[in-house]
Amino acid sequence: MTRTSKLKKIVVLGLGRIGGAICELLCKNKNYQISGADINAQAVKKYAKSFTTHIIEINNFDQSLKVLLKGQDVVLSALTFNENKLIAQSALEYGCSYFDLTEDVNCTRAIKEIAKKAKPGQVFMPQCGLAPGFIGILAYSFEKYFDKLDTLKLRVGALPEFPSNQMMYNLTWSTEGLVNEYANPCEAIKNNKLSLIEPLEGREVFSVSGVEYEAFNTSGGLANLCHSLKGKVRELTYKTIRYPGHCELMRFLFRDLRLGEEGKRRNILMDILDSSVATTAQDFVLISVVATGISGKKLQQRSRTFLLKHSLTQSAIQIATSCAAVVTLDLILQGDKVRSGFVEQETLDIDDFLNNEFAEPYRIAELSIN
Repeated sequence: MTRTSKLKKIVVLGLGRIGGAICELLCKNKNYQISGADINAQAVKKYAKSFTTHIIEINNFDQSLKVLLKGQDVVLSALTFNENKLIAQSALEYGCSYFDLTEDVNCTRAIKEIAKKAKPGQVFMPQCGLAPGFIGILAYSFEKYFDKLDTLKLRVGALPEFPSNQMMYNLTWSTEGLVNEYANPCEAIKNNKLSLIEPLEGREVFSVSGVEYEAFNTSGGLANLCHSLKGKVRELTYKTIRYPGHCELMRFLFRDLRLGEEGKRRNILMDILDSSVATTAQDFVLISVVATGISGKKLQQRSRTFLLKHSLTQSAIQIATSCAAVVTLDLILQGDKVRSGFVEQETLDIDDFLNNEFAEPYRIAELSIN
């Protein structure tokens, strides 16, 4: 891929752990002029000496967006999916390209509709984090190894390094996003057909480096992959990795106690998790894609596995998500290919991704390539 040098003005909305890490990475590259915004005054103050910062007036969000997006080339939302539709609509009006980290399927569908009105060169690329995001780029790359793909199994988990409760889990990212993953229908391809399958089902057990894990269906990790691979693969599934026993407890909360139902019950569950489950920065991210297919008239298997670890200052999920988002953005903005409208993650080349200057955490994390 040809590398160009284009100065781009980027505003990042949301200066929490992920948004702040994204800004810090982008500030290291002279091709980007960064500004950031948040509703939290302390978050804004934290980064005020590193780049231009602004307070988002939550009671006047529309007006805040008008000020923040004016004159910008790109807006990247690190806010929750609840705000992203309005941000994407504002990006369309002000001529900004749009990126986000959402895992919410309905939010992405709405953004895809907005993107139909994009101006030439204006890109809308939601779901730019880890899963969805990197996992889709990695999975799609397996198509080139086979004459015909048969199955693709995508498995991703952010896990505590030192679990200490019965759930064998600590909060490492958005509680609302976690509940959505466990409660909403999951896209898949089964017997060559697009399907919706139940979350918290399809449990399986496997080992990596002698450690046993379980994996089960969750929502939102596939982005547009089911549609991109429709007719090209017999079976495509995405599952979240956890320590054994976690899935059974989640089924009790989400199914038996019906706390997965939309509305007040989900709010109750989020309050319980936020108040009772500790957060941790001592985590790791495990990523695995296993593919089977026909090659040379034989059924063969290939796989790639990555294990990202936390640093002294950043959690593994923070590193994995922020790096993936920045690499994605950099490949789009500095590549020689002009794109417009809605852009799928899997259109990016995995080698370009891993060779990008921002992708070092992924390069050193690869355990195996088969």
